[in-house]
Amino acid sequence: MKKLVSILMTLGLLSAVNAADEKAPFQGHIEASYANTAGNTDSQDVAGNVKLKYAFEQSDLRFVGNVLYSDTTQYDENGTFIDDLRTKNRWDAEANYDYNFNDTWAFNYLLGGKGDEFSTFVYQAYTGPGAIWTPLKTDAQSLKFQLNVLYSWDRIREDKTATPPVDEYTNDYAGYQASLDYVFKFTKTSKFIQYAMYRSEFSDTSNYFIKSKTAVESKLSDIFSLGVSYTLDYTNNKADNVRSYTDGVFLASIIADF
Repeated sequence: MKKLVSILMTLGLLSAVNAADEKAPFQGHIEASYANTAGNTDSQDVAGNVKLKYAFEQSDLRFVGNVLYSDTTQYDENGTFIDDLRTKNRWDAEANYDYNFNDTWAFNYLLGGKGDEFSTFVYQAYTGPGAIWTPLKTDAQSLKFQLNVLYSWDRIREDKTATPPVDEYTNDYAGYQASLDYVFKFTKTSKFIQYAMYRSEFSDTSNYFIKSKTAVESKLSDIFSLGVSYTLDYTNNKADNVRSYTDGVFLASIIADF
């Protein structure tokens, strides 16, 4: 926790320097969440979100990354160690290049990846060109749509319990991804955020993925904010040994913008 506070304080100092120039080309947004419980079961949950943007001439470079880790240590009534169990261990990241024709339209190139120890996939990777349409952008609201044509690689995890057993293999295919970002500033210091994404394969429409993040953020200062969010990940073609199609996470976070 001390490391987390130190990182946020450092980001705060960088923010103060960056804020001196309202047209600074580099912008960053970091969310951090941590929970720790102790007793018959000790557990810790760590989550983070990073958004970076660098603007130059008519172009933008953007990066978004997320991590989530959770483990549990169990003891019996005498305090004797029973088991150490990792329950969540996943990440996802996307890098974007945008060439802005004007305030409404932009060319985009996307490179993305995802890994989850407890999912059907060892990893997923995808890349391809696309376009961005921003029909609404005011001081109070913004709405952006993005559509990309992708080539994807899904590394499927082995499943010896399946009939017949499945060995680890790679499924590569052409597909697409559509997403929207909506932001509504409902007070001077608070805003509502909605992100939604749908990614699928052209030849097999049953192979699709959905992600949604709903959040509310409220500023404490020019740098720091508090936020709550709910993120939902849905995989339509899951392996038989994966319990659920949907993975949902509710987080309360401290946020630094710089």
